[in-house]
Amino acid sequence: MQNDSDLKQVSSNIKVQPLYLDRRLGDWRLCLDDSLRFLFHAWQTGWVGLPALIESCINFLKLNEQGQTQTSVKLLAVAQQVAVQIEADCNSNFKKYEPQYHNRLHFACVLTTLTLQIAIESERCQPEDSTWPAALILIALTHDLNHTGRVNQFSSEIEQLSFNALHPYLQEHDIPIKWVERIQHVILLSDFLLVKENHNRIAGVQFSWNIDWAVVLLNESDIMISVSEEFGPGLGLALAKEWKKNALSIGDFIGTQEGRKGFLKNTIFSSDSAIVLGAVEAQKRQLNL
Repeated sequence: MQNDSDLKQVSSNIKVQPLYLDRRLGDWRLCLDDSLRFLFHAWQTGWVGLPALIESCINFLKLNEQGQTQTSVKLLAVAQQVAVQIEADCNSNFKKYEPQYHNRLHFACVLTTLTLQIAIESERCQPEDSTWPAALILIALTHDLNHTGRVNQFSSEIEQLSFNALHPYLQEHDIPIKWVERIQHVILLSDFLLVKENHNRIAGVQFSWNIDWAVVLLNESDIMISVSEEFGPGLGLALAKEWKKNALSIGDFIGTQEGRKGFLKNTIFSSDSAIVLGAVEAQKRQLNL
């Protein structure tokens, strides 16, 4: 459980305990917003833990019920093992510094957003089996694994460290080299400075379950909550504090209104699922203020 004041302010505005990944009302946006409210509330009042969230995402996508492959089973096992280890590391007496933005809450928000994007895209383009959805669940959890709270000094520096931390788990579970390389590729291209190039690669290309679109879905889920009018400002302040704590001068700018507008102007969404979840509308509303 964390006590960051900026994130706590978001939680204090939540009056009713929201539901996590509940689509009974049939509205994707409501499902995402309630799920994120659930996560922020839990972060301040009693963290549910990444293993439970992984299990909820797997059940929501019915990954244990259809199209399972040997590889997807292994990938989900890796995700569950890493989730347990992250929580153990953060709850131990020897807990390392957990960044104010790139922390378990961020992992959970990306995991949740990407789970809903997988579900939406699957309605429009059914995957052949569960391997890509399983891989994306793992990638969402680990794309910022062991994040330093700093910024890259060269392209994909921190992303490479995250993959390096994940790699032993992939080896332990005998993940096929083809999928190891795909996972590495997607994680490395989550560097924010590479996002425009990633979107350019799929411009005018219909969605399909391949590595280029996987990169874009991760890029979108990584920042979609920060575009949100409800959650974004508080997260921006948390990121500013994270960078200031690491003596990064950019932290003085990112938490300002001008800094937020700059972030919104440089944000790109290309997928149908991002449109369905309201990210494009939220971006436009704030830029037109």
